[in-house]
Amino acid sequence: MFEWTSDMSIDNGFIDEDHKKLIDIANRVLLLNRPNRDAEELKRAVRELYDYVKYHFDREEALMREIQYTDTESHHQKHQSFVKEMNHYLTSSHHMHEMLDNFQKLMHEWVIHHIMEEDRKLNNFMKSRTPDP
Repeated sequence: MFEWTSDMSIDNGFIDEDHKKLIDIANRVLLLNRPNRDAEELKRAVRELYDYVKYHFDREEALMREIQYTDTESHHQKHQSFVKEMNHYLTSSHHMHEMLDNFQKLMHEWVIHHIMEEDRKLNNFMKSRTPDP
């Protein structure tokens, strides 16, 4: 299970809320990964996760362009790579269990690496552009 912690915050309301929702959806997918699962419910949850990831990335990238974030293109490429990997797991997994295992690893990478490292850079950039009171 994934857990939102305050050290994941990038001090931006809608991005932090998006990250929390993504973690909630990912946890719902993990909870549905049990032997007697409802396959249709699981597919809906995975689809919701996929759709929300794309929605979040669009919002985050719009913010980056708005504030003229210097690393926008690199960050965009990382988002595209993540979506490509999600697509790969959705289309190439032979069994639902295999797909869920891959999604769990991918979400772990996203939570640990992307939020804690890449989005932290965005946070630092925003702080550097805010004048001290």
